[in-house]
Amino acid sequence: MAQQRRDLERTREKILAAAASEFAAKGLAGARVDAIARRARVNKQMLYYCFGSKRELYRIVLSSKLTARTHFLDALPNNIEEALLHIFDHSTADIDFVRMLQWEALEPTGDARLVAQDERRALFLKGIEKFSQAQRQGFIPADVDPRHLLISFIACSVFPLAFRQMIHLLTGLEPTDPKFRRQRRQFLGWLGRRLADKPHAAINSHRVNGTSRASRSKAANTTLSKSP
Repeated sequence: MAQQRRDLERTREKILAAAASEFAAKGLAGARVDAIARRARVNKQMLYYCFGSKRELYRIVLSSKLTARTHFLDALPNNIEEALLHIFDHSTADIDFVRMLQWEALEPTGDARLVAQDERRALFLKGIEKFSQAQRQGFIPADVDPRHLLISFIACSVFPLAFRQMIHLLTGLEPTDPKFRRQRRQFLGWLGRRLADKPHAAINSHRVNGTSRASRSKAANTTLSKSP
């Protein structure tokens, strides 16, 4: 009995791995149970026995990836630069997940049809709360919307993976190329440091008694032009 349970668990793992690849390649609508079974080297009846339906199999694959992202959010640093790099590193570690979401975005279904939408909404809320907490602690400027900061961080990390053809045209490299990843990390580190700056403080430091540096420079030039 114990051996049968182990065999069944190994079969489930093979099916899940095959399904993740198939869903990444073709999406939920385009993936075929026959193709997943062939990838896993099991018969179709065994797939249905283990998971019931293609949609349920998709839900389990997606849920497992969302669970991994819950742990990733728990480890999200407060520092903007480190947080941006953390999101990028985690995104590049699972391109299949990015491709699954690409296919899903193309499918003509409303939010009500989204698989695991409650889990996803909870994940996003967790990310927003992490940024809000960092904002309250002074790590993130007070005048930024945490929701849009999270959206932008995801976009900075996921866009190169989702649009590999554009990255190749721009850089001559694939987004999976270690060289591109090094270059991207260097840029994201630079961007994170700039975002962590306090622009209002910098602007105010250039003002003396309400007069900007540009105004003082203009006044100085006028004085000089009037000098004999």
